[in-house]
Amino acid sequence: MMMNNVVKSSQLAAIFSEFNAIIHSDITNRLCRKRTQDFTRNRNMNFYSLIYYFIFRNRTTTNAELSHFYYSIDRLEKRISKQALNKAIRKLNPNVFSYLINRFSAIYYASSLPKKYRGYFLIAEDATYMEIPYNVYNIYDFHFVENQHIIDMFDVKKVQSKAGGLYDVLNGLFIDFSLRPAPYSELPLAFSHLYRSQSIFKGKNVIYLADRYYGSAEIISHLECIDYHYIIRGKSNFYKKQVALMKSDDEWIEVEIDEKWRRRFRFSPEAMELRENNPVMKIRVIKRRIEYINNHGEACQKELIFFTNLGEEFSAQEIIELYTYRWDIEVSYKTLKTGQEIERHISSDGDVARNDIYAKVLFHNIAGIMRKELNRSLEMKESNRQYVVNIAQLHEIIHDVNILLSMINGKKRQLKKKIEQIEKMLDKIKVPVRPNRHYQRWGRVMISPSSYRFRLDGRNNPKVRRYKSVLMTISP
Repeated sequence: MMMNNVVKSSQLAAIFSEFNAIIHSDITNRLCRKRTQDFTRNRNMNFYSLIYYFIFRNRTTTNAELSHFYYSIDRLEKRISKQALNKAIRKLNPNVFSYLINRFSAIYYASSLPKKYRGYFLIAEDATYMEIPYNVYNIYDFHFVENQHIIDMFDVKKVQSKAGGLYDVLNGLFIDFSLRPAPYSELPLAFSHLYRSQSIFKGKNVIYLADRYYGSAEIISHLECIDYHYIIRGKSNFYKKQVALMKSDDEWIEVEIDEKWRRRFRFSPEAMELRENNPVMKIRVIKRRIEYINNHGEACQKELIFFTNLGEEFSAQEIIELYTYRWDIEVSYKTLKTGQEIERHISSDGDVARNDIYAKVLFHNIAGIMRKELNRSLEMKESNRQYVVNIAQLHEIIHDVNILLSMINGKKRQLKKKIEQIEKMLDKIKVPVRPNRHYQRWGRVMISPSSYRFRLDGRNNPKVRRYKSVLMTISP
């Protein structure tokens, strides 16, 4: 087993070394520039140093970050001023990070490290909002969602960007990631990710996992065109006539996509052509009913619907369990926002804010593939309990062992030693996982409210409210 771990350390080091070569390449240099004269001279903060600065940024102030960065790369005497940094970061084109995220994914999937489920890659799509520094220029740049409270730009109190990612739930990295204006729809984001990642998964088995907003006929048709399988949670009003005719909780339905329906297809010419030639769309529909207690302490029942094109070799229960893997992308967004503080920006400039976010996603990918390999090492150890790596502690250790120095200098052997050093600390950063755990967080009756805000593990104690003469926990 030790030999197996050493080989994986070598493979991770090779991936990071190859990625470093791409960062140093002429293509990256050209993509970095907003103007042709930018990043043409080798300064103390050149283009690749600036990229690494954004990726490994983890301090709370700019001056502290500058000192830490130059100390990490063993060039403390070359430290630039805060003013020089502010001038340099405004030159960096955010498109370079989109390119680097895509190239990192391509390098990783060209290796033998990616893990599969029964021969399938499990990829999940989801979107969220990212907060952007508030100013008039950013309101104009990122726009805003109009509602009863926001009529024009003068009503905007918080600037946001619509962010979306295609995430590999088994391997811990964002295959693709995009930032768009706040009113941007989730569907065009999903199509752009599918198109850009298509070359990576060409000829491979893929299961696409998505929430209720992705069950449109166009995206299902497009997934059929590129030979992807899918598991999508359905909305109650999707294909409701066909679903209402089901006689069991697991059936195939047929939906005819007529010309009027096809005219609503906007993003995929392939889907349009498929439905012109074959207007009948076949979907396997699985229903499940769940019981839960709401915030008022009342017992409720809800029906969940899942759309898929997986065959009978996958049972209904297995398909539902596979869908639960999608939750890992939600956890990743939470990690980015709380653990990595992706919304803590170093400038009010909109492009710098984009660089902040994209770079944090890249760091999340670097740490993510390491985390999955370390989790695999924990699985291989004989134990009565299941363990996984604590994400927050892993991020701290990656900074503490200074992988940055080995990456920026392209030292593959040093990178391998750093990864092995982290692996030796595995037993110190693991946390237990309790299988089939059910802990009712909300709707629990409490004798008395907590007298302090935080628990001993640093988490918040749940909020409570009075209900029928008792105190009951409520969701935050």
